[in-house]
Amino acid sequence: MKALVISIALLAGTIAHADGFKCITESGLNIQVYNHTQAASGTRNAAIMVVSDANVGRGNKTIASFSDVKNTLSSKSATYIANVDLRVSESNRKGELIGGTKLGYLSALVLEVNFSYVAPLAYGDKTSALLTLVKRDGQKLVEDVVCTRYLKN
Repeated sequence: MKALVISIALLAGTIAHADGFKCITESGLNIQVYNHTQAASGTRNAAIMVVSDANVGRGNKTIASFSDVKNTLSSKSATYIANVDLRVSESNRKGELIGGTKLGYLSALVLEVNFSYVAPLAYGDKTSALLTLVKRDGQKLVEDVVCTRYLKN
C-alpha cells in the first residue's frame, strides 16, 4: 500500500495542469497557446498554438496550428514563435488570410504576451500582447492583442 501511495505521489509530481493564453486581435483573429503538461517536456514551454478567424463560417475557422512536436513552435518565457512551414499539413493552407496577408506569404508569427511567472496572472485575468507577422520578404506587420490567462483546474 505504501508503494502505491508513493508511486501515485511521484506520478502526480510529474504531471502539471495545462496553462496558456487565449488571445484575440481587433480584427477577430483568435490565437490560443498552450504549454506542455509533462514536466519532462518543460511545463513552461509551448506545446501548441492554434490560429483561427472568428469572422469565418462554422467549420472553417481554424487557419493553422503549430506544435513543438512538429518543430513549428517554440517559446522563450511568454514569447511564442510559430514558424510557417508549408510542408506541414497543419500550416499549409497558404491561401488563408491572417492579418490582411496570406499565410503562404508569412515565415513566422511571433506572439509576445505581457506576462511573467515572477508575477503570474490568475485564471481569466487579461493582459496585453503584440502579434508580429513576419513575411518571407522580411516585412513585419504588428497588431495589438488582448490575451486571457488560461489555467486548467
